[in-house]
Amino acid sequence: MLYLVASGLRSADLPPGCCVVADGEAASLEQPWSFGAPVIAQVDDGADLDALKSKPGVTAFTVEGALPPGEGRAFAIGAHRMRDAEAFKPYIARVPDVIAPYGCRYIARGGAVTPLCGAFTPERLVLMEFPSADDIVSFYFSDAYAPLLRIRLTATEPRFVVLARSGALPPSAKRVIAEGLTARDKDCAEG
Repeated sequence: MLYLVASGLRSADLPPGCCVVADGEAASLEQPWSFGAPVIAQVDDGADLDALKSKPGVTAFTVEGALPPGEGRAFAIGAHRMRDAEAFKPYIARVPDVIAPYGCRYIARGGAVTPLCGAFTPERLVLMEFPSADDIVSFYFSDAYAPLLRIRLTATEPRFVVLARSGALPPSAKRVIAEGLTARDKDCAEG
């Protein structure tokens, strides 16, 4: 099973053999996702992914999947380049227990990432499915996740994006994101 993460194109412009999983509104919680709105698609064996290389401004990569998508209304893309793989090991070991109460399903977790085109290719990619965007932001800004987030932000060059399956992110999730990022920026400025 293979997933495609692509930015800089509409889901309608995906090559045949790609089935859209999520293409709704997105919000970045870490470094900017400056490649355009992301799309997650499940890829059939015969899909012509080389067709993406001829599309200007597209960033795309694939990752080995673990599970097919379920009924979740929101997804998180955790994509990063490693700064210190050894320092990241406690994060990998502890995050599944912290994230489980929020309804997370890992549909791809740490599988091989294959670059297709564009300026950014993560060394590690995790695709997470949640019942709602509210569940994602509740997890991300939780006290339980805070010590693990510090590890992630230190040990990697991180990207974390919340993506609605379709349509807009709910206002409640947008509010928590805005408040959480403002508080984190304030803490960083004071710290």
